[in-house]
Amino acid sequence: MKRKYSQEEVQKCMSGRIYINRDDLNIFVRRKGVYSWTMNLGNKWSWIIMCTELLVIAIILSFIL
Repeated sequence: MKRKYSQEEVQKCMSGRIYINRDDLNIFVRRKGVYSWTMNLGNKWSWIIMCTELLVIAIILSFIL
């Protein structure tokens, strides 16, 4: 069952800087710290966002070089 996890549940599941939880609907999750965020790599939308960012960077670099 997919649901949004609370911050306490996220901290229990997080190992270091990587967070993978396929049951969590959150794309961005807060880490310990003031402005620390990471992506839930178990969510398909986080992969789509990362691929889009890489595609934009590749397009910009192709025009520069």
